[in-house]
Amino acid sequence: MTVAPKDPEIKNEVREYWNAHPCGTQFSNLEIGSRKFFDEVEKFRYQTQPFMSDLMGFNAYNGKKLLEVGCGLGTDLLQFAKGGASVTGVDLTPRSIELVEKRFSQVGLAVDAQVADAENLPFEDKTFDIVYSFGVLHHTPNTQKAIDEIYRVLKPGGQIVIMLYHKNSLHVWIGTPLHALFAPKENGQASTVEDWVRVYDGADNPLGKAYSRSEARAMFHKFNELQLTLCDPIRRKLPGFFNTVNQVLLASWCGFWMVIKGRK
Repeated sequence: MTVAPKDPEIKNEVREYWNAHPCGTQFSNLEIGSRKFFDEVEKFRYQTQPFMSDLMGFNAYNGKKLLEVGCGLGTDLLQFAKGGASVTGVDLTPRSIELVEKRFSQVGLAVDAQVADAENLPFEDKTFDIVYSFGVLHHTPNTQKAIDEIYRVLKPGGQIVIMLYHKNSLHVWIGTPLHALFAPKENGQASTVEDWVRVYDGADNPLGKAYSRSEARAMFHKFNELQLTLCDPIRRKLPGFFNTVNQVLLASWCGFWMVIKGRK
């Protein structure tokens, strides 16, 4: 299993990085925070990830209390809100929370958005019906602690929908040796899987981890009815033929995104 870094400053580095680069802002050159900016980010997300609505269940939680851990710009959180869920979003970075509040205000929907650490959620036990987190928990030093916190704040019978990066994926198998070959070596050391996973979210991203399916099952062992689904986004820089083959034949067994569903 990928081990959490021991450096106590790593979480501050993670906070600083994502505060300066809120996830999703890289997909638009428009003025950050403008209505057109948010609309463009949303359009890009669901065009390149057409499976999101059905797989994540945006319309499945009408009247339920939903928490998103690591809400970023609030793009997915907004879809749950439109589907009738009562939504709460937390993020490690003040900048993301500021943008979430702005986005929801623009469309006239309510949100409880607050700065919080996934490893120390500021909620009572058994508060939420659903906890959602997409591509976030592998960026916190102690991922297991974050998972345990999610279990704690989830009501009995409540559901999780979590995405983590998948180690045994085409992205890792091909990308790691190529990155080791072409990336500058640090302290004479060749690139590792962790290095390649980390730079997926930016060259200066301080932390990224990936897990196998067996590791994920062990980490989520407290949950019942576990389901693991592999998927991949449509990759803009690759030819259409590859994307078609990847979506139809490859992503379901060696995709880089591992969606974990379960129930408390």
